[in-house]
Amino acid sequence: MLSQKQFLNAYCYLNGFDDFDANKWNSFVRVLRENSLVASFYHRLERSNQLYCIPEYCEDMFLSAINFANAQVIQTEVQGKKLIRLFNAIDIPFVFLKGAAYILGSKRNSMGRLMTDIDICVEKENIDKAEEALLGAGWSFKNMDEHDDKYYREWSHEIPPLKHDNEGVVLDVHHTLIPPIKGRLLDIHALIHSSESDSDFSSTIPSRAWLVLHSALHLILNEDVKNGLRDLTDIFVLLYGEGSASENVAETEALFIKEGFEQEWIVLSLLLEDFFNTEIGSEHASANLSLYIRMRHFILRKAIVPNSSFIQSDGRWLWDSVNYVLGYCSKMPLHILFKQVTYKTYRNLIKLAFGEYFFRKPKPKRNGL
Repeated sequence: MLSQKQFLNAYCYLNGFDDFDANKWNSFVRVLRENSLVASFYHRLERSNQLYCIPEYCEDMFLSAINFANAQVIQTEVQGKKLIRLFNAIDIPFVFLKGAAYILGSKRNSMGRLMTDIDICVEKENIDKAEEALLGAGWSFKNMDEHDDKYYREWSHEIPPLKHDNEGVVLDVHHTLIPPIKGRLLDIHALIHSSESDSDFSSTIPSRAWLVLHSALHLILNEDVKNGLRDLTDIFVLLYGEGSASENVAETEALFIKEGFEQEWIVLSLLLEDFFNTEIGSEHASANLSLYIRMRHFILRKAIVPNSSFIQSDGRWLWDSVNYVLGYCSKMPLHILFKQVTYKTYRNLIKLAFGEYFFRKPKPKRNGL
């Protein structure tokens, strides 16, 4: 088992491997695997010329993860081209987000970066037309009950997830980046027309600053930070992995402030200093910070460390629970949060008693069958 300090030294700072015996390597690799970080960590070691640190008995596991990640790149490129053709045909501009944007935009943090679905964003006025086109192209909504469907369509920042049975892909279609019910609106037109990429998918890749903003909002204004360390690593590599770090930071900070997320920028700056020893958090460390910033920073710093039986924990259940509440409060008004929590509790109790599919409607029959 690893201490948190040992894990973070190895993962974030790429050092401390001299003290790793076979048991520690086993623990470290298992944590990476649990959090889909094996291939991306390998590439970070490669860029720092430290592949010699990996013991021979671990090499095959890393190479297997690399092959899997490379296969996902091919799949993402194929689906990316299909989506571009579909949306070009109906004249709807859109952009890819998160993992798909990193891969299709050839960002450095895309190397070995795994993802579970493809995220795209269109403007709100185009969402119905986009949905119709996707359904006509073989996509269908994942099974869910009426309450969850209503949650997505009335309160969320995206329509319900879509899947394509023939392609084995899940698609999330956003019309903004955070739930609009909180009243914090973003300039999605600017996002969709922000591309600075020179890749084959150039017009559909947001600028670096927008990619960082979205990833940061997903990390900070969210109740679930299971992939928090992956998100923070994405941001670190986007800002410091290519180009001028000072220019990247300045442009990104300006966008955060313009869009009304100055507090979230400060939280992000402090987290980057905590985990990657950057300097952008130093200017805020001794400032008179608000209670929100102090609480969000403190809880996220605890909750971002992977939750694993191979890392020593110091009350992890508490930090996850507090972060869950704070994350929901950050993106949802209290009266809706209370209504949502109450109904979710009721539904979970019913499911526990009568089964997972109690609330599911049967699919309509085709041709009378």
